Amino acid sequence: MTFKLKNILLFFLIMLPFGNFPQLFNLGEDTGSIYISLIIGILVLIWFVNERKIFIPKYIKNRILLYFLLLGFLLDIVSIAIGTVSFEIGLSSSLNFTLSKLVLIYVIIVIAERLNIFESIDLLTYFTIILMLSLIISLIVYPLNPIPEFVIYDGGTRFGGFHFELVNFTFSVLVGFFVYSFHRGFSIYKFFIALVLIYFLSKSNGFYPFVLAALFAILIARIRNKFLLKGLVASIILITPIIGIFLDYFSFLEVFSVRASTDFTIEGSSLFVRLYPWALAMNHFLETFLYFPIGLGMLEASPYILEVENLYGGTGITKVIAEFGFISILFIPFIYFYFVNIFKNIFNIEDTNSRLCFSAILILVLTYICMQSGFFNLTAWCLCIMIQNISIRYISGNK
Repeated sequence: MTFKLKNILLFFLIMLPFGNFPQLFNLGEDTGSIYISLIIGILVLIWFVNERKIFIPKYIKNRILLYFLLLGFLLDIVSIAIGTVSFEIGLSSSLNFTLSKLVLIYVIIVIAERLNIFESIDLLTYFTIILMLSLIISLIVYPLNPIPEFVIYDGGTRFGGFHFELVNFTFSVLVGFFVYSFHRGFSIYKFFIALVLIYFLSKSNGFYPFVLAALFAILIARIRNKFLLKGLVASIILITPIIGIFLDYFSFLEVFSVRASTDFTIEGSSLFVRLYPWALAMNHFLETFLYFPIGLGMLEASPYILEVENLYGGTGITKVIAEFGFISILFIPFIYFYFVNIFKNIFNIEDTNSRLCFSAILILVLTYICMQSGFFNLTAWCLCIMIQNISIRYISGNK
């Protein structure tokens, strides 16, 4: 039996469900994606050797996305060369993060663009099946190594399976629900039951933004209102930078917190997936705006961040804004039009159930990308490019 190229994407999709699986063997938190990336690298290398050519992305927006990532890598090299970051830390971040992400997202794009609708939907289905298996297996193996943040979070009642973080768990299960709904039909009653289960299982502050985004996407997709769609996409992209800049004014959000924050400041707020990294990243952006951009993946190596003890640099879109500096003026509008374009294609799908489910999955992906960072984002980007390809083929009739 020959290995099918589409199966490489399956490895990207299992990064979240099995993100913390290596902890069963005490191999470290957040390492599942790293080990899976190594497997992907080997498979891709074999593929390139067999093909003996470099594939060019079909869609211009995907090429531009790669150009931005390449620019980020070049900015890394400049930051290292001019001494903005230390050579050792800078080189390690550039190779292990920026260059790796550039290559891996390139792989996602060139493979996903070549799939037909049925192959893409099969992969979404496999993702959901693997997700459920990971949750079941995690309960079985947890007694072998019952450590905090592994399956049963903090040794308490919050459940995350192998996801490493409860935000990842919430995102994955919601995506799985909408894949299931694509096949079985979306029902608001089933959705409500799923939300109740997710809420009490994870008790995650990330619950609210994901659920609200999905609800708005469903309503807007049903009426196909492109004006509201643009507002929703812009709001999701801009909300974390706005909260980061005006953190002190958002203390009222503590009312909605599933878990209490230590204090609502840049040092202590854990509300809604820890807001302080967003604030720290935006402080970096505002204070270094007129300086040469530090480069993607370099925020933690920035002298500004290194002076702040016990804090990490940022997450999601705020991290990219801080690293791109004034280039963000170009990057943020690109991300906006990138996702709006995919949504417009989805809105042209006549089948209401498909339109609602694909819209919900894509808005969950955008929300996750804007909130979270790291290699787990590769799962979100894989879902994004697959939905993009499905929507294009749906409206073109080229299935």
